[in-house]
Amino acid sequence: MSIKMDPRVQRTKAMFEEALLELMGEKDYKKITVREISERSTLNRATFYLHYYDKDELLEQMLDGALENLRISVQVKEFEFKYDSENPHPIFIRLFNKMIEQNRLYKVMLVQEKVPYFTESVRGIIEIFVERASQYMVEDKIEFNVPIEMSVAYITSAYLGVIIWWLKHDMPYTPAHMAKQLTRLSTVGPWVENPYR
Repeated sequence: MSIKMDPRVQRTKAMFEEALLELMGEKDYKKITVREISERSTLNRATFYLHYYDKDELLEQMLDGALENLRISVQVKEFEFKYDSENPHPIFIRLFNKMIEQNRLYKVMLVQEKVPYFTESVRGIIEIFVERASQYMVEDKIEFNVPIEMSVAYITSAYLGVIIWWLKHDMPYTPAHMAKQLTRLSTVGPWVENPYR
């Protein structure tokens, strides 16, 4: 059973996280001090040390929380898995919505690549989702023309590349639109008609 965080503590932590993200968007993480984080958050250092041992603990908690939220959002539910190129897959909608909710974090971490392990962790989350989706296809007797592990690697990298492109360009399309495009790319490819027929 999860313990609910006091709303005041939640607000305080959110202010420190937002301050750290702003600073990381401006300068190298190594050069950021607890004093700067406190000043940017408009809170004091004593309050910071009530919640964190140091800036590394703040960063770790912030990234772990974001990754856990992303993991939950892309869990495959059997009843919602289908091969319909004209309807956006619910998982893609949830994924893009999650990134809009925390767009500053994802822009700093994925576009600016401030913390490489975060990018690799996001890749890993997408890969698990792609592997599970591929397993559903195998169970439905859909045959692969290339080795599944190669297909999973290709699709995972493509999804991550599209997500980073979308964030880099200030999220020009809605989650529903982006989800529909990924669904199409995953099912029929980017063409109106297959050019190789």
